[in-house]
Amino acid sequence: MIFRIIRFFAKGLLAFLLLMLLYFVGAIIGSVIPVNLAQPENGEISIYLRSNGAHTDFIFPIENEVVNWNKLISAEHILSKRGNFNYISFGWGDLEFYQKTPEWDDVAFPTAMQAVFLPTPSAMHVEFESGIRMHQPTIPINITRQQYLKLSEYVYQSFEKNPAGDIKPVKALHYNKNDAFFHANRALNLFYTCNTWVNNGLKYADMKACLWTPFDTGIFYQYQ
Repeated sequence: MIFRIIRFFAKGLLAFLLLMLLYFVGAIIGSVIPVNLAQPENGEISIYLRSNGAHTDFIFPIENEVVNWNKLISAEHILSKRGNFNYISFGWGDLEFYQKTPEWDDVAFPTAMQAVFLPTPSAMHVEFESGIRMHQPTIPINITRQQYLKLSEYVYQSFEKNPAGDIKPVKALHYNKNDAFFHANRALNLFYTCNTWVNNGLKYADMKACLWTPFDTGIFYQYQ
């Protein structure tokens, strides 16, 4: 009996390891296959992609002739209540993961596993910024007005709205005095991660992207 149990768990572990191997092989293949390689050469709006080593954010100008984010996301949601910012960043992820891991050094295995394998609520992390912080890997990208409009539309559609059409802040959750969290659509899983969300936004805006990637390295590989 004991040997049957051991064989059962051994087979289960082997199957899990095989699935993980296939997952990582698929991620590598999907990351190196590019989409939307032909890009306009007259991009007039500069945006940025920033990674903390695992998670990718979009960084947009706070206001230009295409989109005024001040009218869509009020600085009243941040602790400083300031309004004189030049940029705004957006990240998407699992709400409980955001709540329990303000720094990646705080990542706990149960929290990570729950975020990946259970359909839990998601959130948008929004930070108002005076300038571009270059202490983390950051890529500038020049895009057209039409691409920026589509990318902004994609990001704004990711916010969960109340019946009146307003975005819904997550109460009492901040990493610093200039950021805020908002309830978001969809749930994170093994195949749709925070980086998949960014990559899908790039594809939606007809920008260079991976075929599919769950990791930040795939996105940055396409913009080397």
